[in-house]
Amino acid sequence: MENITIERLEQIEQERQEVIGDPAYQQWMKELNVSQSYSEPTGRLNARDMNNQYDYKNFNMLVR
Repeated sequence: MENITIERLEQIEQERQEVIGDPAYQQWMKELNVSQSYSEPTGRLNARDMNNQYDYKNFNMLVR
């Protein structure tokens, strides 16, 4: 398996943003009738990863 650098991931994200902003791509998506309810999962995935890294045993929470 090939190691992907952070620089390459940033380049991929930049290319993705350029494609998404392209009017021809937007028209193509409209012609395909792609749902407008699509949401970018990155924020949700980042939150999940951060949540998994947190040590909750040190968090005292009052439950009523």
